[in-house]
Amino acid sequence: MARFFHYALFIFAAVAVMELLVEAAVCSREIGACAESCDDICRSKYPEGGKGACQDDNCVCFFECGIEKRCNVGLGRCSSQCSESCCAAKCAQKDPLGQGYCDGSLGPQNVLCQCSYDCS
Repeated sequence: MARFFHYALFIFAAVAVMELLVEAAVCSREIGACAESCDDICRSKYPEGGKGACQDDNCVCFFECGIEKRCNVGLGRCSSQCSESCCAAKCAQKDPLGQGYCDGSLGPQNVLCQCSYDCS
């Protein structure tokens, strides 16, 4: 009886793992203002199943997580003269879809402007 239980448990675990591998997580990314071409833009940016939809006047791409390669680059220090909005603007100059943010993980004296962008 114990042997049967172990086999049944093994089969159940194998099926559960296969289901997890088949179901890929879906990521989303806002790419700008909503337009009729939103779905086409997303399909061109994520040709392996990207879909676009308008949400709150923004075009949002939905795609399988993991197909997008993210790169980060430092754009100087954040300060009272250049805070979050300034950092985001610097990043947008590098890549219109980049996400700029002030990263204070190195301490309050070393807050750096980081730019994360798609480099796939």
